[in-house]
Amino acid sequence: MSYCVTEALREQQTLRTPVALFADEYDSKSVRERFTHLIPLSKPNPGEQYAFEVNLDACTGCKACVAACHSLNGLDEGESWRDMGLLVGTRKQPYLQTVTTACHHCADPACAEGCPVLAYDKDPVTGIVRHLDDQCIGCSYCILKCPYDVPKFNLKRGIVRKCDMCQGRLAEGEAPACVQACPNEAIKIKVVKLDAVPDRGQIIAGAFDSGYTRPTTTYISEKPVPSAAKAADAGRIELDHGHEPLAWMLVLTQMSAGTFIGCAVAMWLNALTLQQAAITSAAALVIGLAGIALSVLHLGQPLKAWRAFLGWRKSWLSREIIAFGALPGGGAGIAATWWLGNLEWMRLAVTGTAVAALVAVLCSVMVYVDTRRPFWSLTMTAGKFCGTMLLLGACVCSAVWIWFGIAVVYWAMAIKVLLRWSLSTWEISRFRLALEDETCPWHKSARVMQKHLSHHLEVRGFSLIMTGLMIPVLISAGASAHWMLLLSLLLTFGSQLIERRYFFTAAAGSKMPGN
Repeated sequence: MSYCVTEALREQQTLRTPVALFADEYDSKSVRERFTHLIPLSKPNPGEQYAFEVNLDACTGCKACVAACHSLNGLDEGESWRDMGLLVGTRKQPYLQTVTTACHHCADPACAEGCPVLAYDKDPVTGIVRHLDDQCIGCSYCILKCPYDVPKFNLKRGIVRKCDMCQGRLAEGEAPACVQACPNEAIKIKVVKLDAVPDRGQIIAGAFDSGYTRPTTTYISEKPVPSAAKAADAGRIELDHGHEPLAWMLVLTQMSAGTFIGCAVAMWLNALTLQQAAITSAAALVIGLAGIALSVLHLGQPLKAWRAFLGWRKSWLSREIIAFGALPGGGAGIAATWWLGNLEWMRLAVTGTAVAALVAVLCSVMVYVDTRRPFWSLTMTAGKFCGTMLLLGACVCSAVWIWFGIAVVYWAMAIKVLLRWSLSTWEISRFRLALEDETCPWHKSARVMQKHLSHHLEVRGFSLIMTGLMIPVLISAGASAHWMLLLSLLLTFGSQLIERRYFFTAAAGSKMPGN
């Protein structure tokens, strides 16, 4: 009996396991021979480019591709350029499929279109969309623009980074890290014709419509993906990044623009003297400059902020920055006309600055509309931004003018109260409509607000009651209008700042399954 056991153990030690057989087969070939069937052997012809092809039937969700990408690209801890997601079906159409995703190297990349410093380059030969790390200022706008959640912000380096299809390896005839690591050869590099890249539909269930960026990744499967399939995490209700410096910047710059507009209108009505117009304009300028200064805190590389005008031909962010850059020049012009004591010239200077500030606010609107997020639609964003501009502009004008005893201040205060109630009623009605209607494009954003931001809505409701009802009553009862208007300004500013916070956190941006 002892002899049989010993022989069995000896025989077991010499058996070739499947893993050992696979390793021997793998090591018997040169590196080039192992992967030549998974990558193109020649560069694309004109009108073609490289693209990922993922065989869903071969993908098991082992995450070897994720680990290899992280290791061979030297990514930092917590940083990932390739993700693993999951598609699920329904009881009537059972389905379960893991999905590996990375940059789709789109034919019309939104990240490159929106970058204000031209930190993206689409190779004219291979079509690979590369991120130029040394150009990046860390504004994260490409993250907002990409509907697939591909660019990732690296907090340690203060820049954004993304997959470049291991371009250096491909150039030397080597397979990208993810392609080389997949044990089932589920990922390949193919050459696709640009005119064949779809401009509608979805590349995979749960992905954004392809008409926006024309992603080139192809997902293939012998089993058709059920029409009801969706990402396993599609129902997750999470907060997006708050972007606090941007929230402050938007509120302050819109307040500044509204104040300039109010001052210009009052000057054309001959309701202000030279000194009164100068003080009102100075308040608007200080507020605007404060907002611009705070926006720099949002950047991962603030010392490179001067480059932000480079993308003005195609980036709304660059156009916004250029437009707001006119405020210091307008302020200098206003100061010069005040020093010369010429009211007519000051009227023109204030009007010109107000127009520039209005253009900047409209550029701010387009910065977010251009991301194609439902919560940032043109109607919603323009309504919020222009409403904030007029509302806070009326507040500042009222607070400044009352110190001069100007009669028009009461009209400004009445307009402010009317705007406050109109804007709040419009926002509440839109929120309730989206919450009740599951087909509403920003139904998910409304659910985020209901679940995570209900206290924000309650505070805004309290400030609405205070500014819209109690403060006018207190003023009519003999309370100091100076202090009541100041309190009204603070409450209204705080209310709009809260709104701007959930403007970002409830945006509910799209992404690939599982990102």
